[in-house]
Amino acid sequence: MKLRSQLVVMGSAMLILAAVPTIARAEGKLKATVKKAGERPRRLVIDMAADPNCIKAHTEADGKVKKVGTENALVSKEGEVMNAIVYVKDGLGDKEYPAPSEKKTLEQKGCMYDPHVLTIQVGQPLTVINDDETLHNIHSFAKKQRAFNFAQPQKGMEKDVDFQREEFVLVKCDVHPWMSAHIGVFNHPFSAITDKSGAATIENLPPGEYTIGVWHEEFGEKEQKVTIKDGEEATVEFTFE
Repeated sequence: MKLRSQLVVMGSAMLILAAVPTIARAEGKLKATVKKAGERPRRLVIDMAADPNCIKAHTEADGKVKKVGTENALVSKEGEVMNAIVYVKDGLGDKEYPAPSEKKTLEQKGCMYDPHVLTIQVGQPLTVINDDETLHNIHSFAKKQRAFNFAQPQKGMEKDVDFQREEFVLVKCDVHPWMSAHIGVFNHPFSAITDKSGAATIENLPPGEYTIGVWHEEFGEKEQKVTIKDGEEATVEFTFE
């Protein structure tokens, strides 16, 4: 009888515990701002005269050729940095994040890469598209994985590629030396690229302590610690000297 009573008590306790609702931890948000101190970098006009098709792509109806500027250091008058990659550098532990099946795109438009900077997850497909009526050669300068190097001689050509390791990858066109793009490859979805106001937002971050990194092709890298609390928004600001 004593054993039976103990089992009844234990069973009742388990039922009570099962009835207690689990407290969900709300995901947080990180808002980052990236700035450049000191003199504002000059944006240069790109000379595309080597390929008449590139000139044609930027020629307006009245025959005027629209100027195209460099994109490696876009900084506003207020010092706000565009095209910096903000990302979680540490703090996610051993959790794995499957690669999305949704494809990202890297287009060649007007003999420029669009976008100039993008982020992608390890294993996520990237479609490279030629939107120009001229030959392009797409060459990745990867260091931690196999690089790719292929030609797209005709408009409308597409090719899928992917990345299997984390790194920042430079992509260039061997035909048009001014063409370049940068791809941030991560094993998680927590990255964002700054807009014209130097701002970037990382959504759906689990509560915790993180090291947040920022990378820029000209200004380098920085990092700092941040705490994400349940359902709250944290802010961080980086300044390149």
